[in-house]
Amino acid sequence: MNTPADRTAGTGPRWVDTGGGTGPLWSFPVGDIRVHPIREVDYLPLPTDFFPQLETESWTEGAFYTREPFTRDGRIVLNQEAHLLVTADRRILIDAGGGNGKRRNGGVFDRADRPFLEQFARAGVALDEVDTVVFTHLHVDHVGFATSADGAGGWRPTFPNARYLLAEEEFAWWTGTEGTRQLERTGDYLADSILPLRAAGVLDLVPADHEVAPGIRLVPAFGHTPGNVYVEVTSAGTRALFAGDMLHHGVQLERPEWNIRYCVLPGDSAAQRRALLERVADSGDLLVPTHFPFPSAGHVSRAGRGFTYSFIDV
Repeated sequence: MNTPADRTAGTGPRWVDTGGGTGPLWSFPVGDIRVHPIREVDYLPLPTDFFPQLETESWTEGAFYTREPFTRDGRIVLNQEAHLLVTADRRILIDAGGGNGKRRNGGVFDRADRPFLEQFARAGVALDEVDTVVFTHLHVDHVGFATSADGAGGWRPTFPNARYLLAEEEFAWWTGTEGTRQLERTGDYLADSILPLRAAGVLDLVPADHEVAPGIRLVPAFGHTPGNVYVEVTSAGTRALFAGDMLHHGVQLERPEWNIRYCVLPGDSAAQRRALLERVADSGDLLVPTHFPFPSAGHVSRAGRGFTYSFIDV
């Protein structure tokens, strides 16, 4: 997903940099696994920037998603973060943010310079200790920190000892005719963030139901993109579903049929979103979307025409 946001346009800031600070990085448990959110930026587009349904429909007056933390001063709040899983013997990163120093066609990720990678040390993890990077899908805000400038005008893997995992269907679509055409909107981020991984021999194209490690597996959910997956993590009787871009904002809890403008297969995306919410509702499992406001993790309950969300405590 890429937002057309411009920092200077409109009233008030369109994005707020996050991820700075010192001291230990906040985390939450999933059984015996520690999850460290690696934050990058909060961006605040107008609702109509993301939801085409608002051309003919409107928010439900007074609904939870019209207020903080989901909405601020008439703009929706989209948190941008990745998730570092620390197990007894593995260091696994789910998605890789928007990146630094990369040219994009405007917006929040164009030639950014943010303290994303510095947060790994605060989590007690060196970059060369990350052994796996999982891409839920190939949108610009999920791949950028997979590579870093090599000092010679090119790009090298940021995590030198990691294997980078991507569903076969996702790579095939984005390197095909239609996917290549869609890259014109944002700039060709595959060229600087994905293809260098393949050239380095560290990109693994895997089945969409691939087992990453014991208790950690991919779940096919094609729709937002044609090879989209989410990540199921189970440990010590506890389960969390890392949803990537299957939801972006609280309105999609009440109205799972609402897609953002950047869903490639809108009908499939809506069906997969509802199936995920039906699966997790009232189950006690954690749902962790990439773009929900910090701390992003929470529990889903059935409510009224759809669902609602309770954030975990920070």
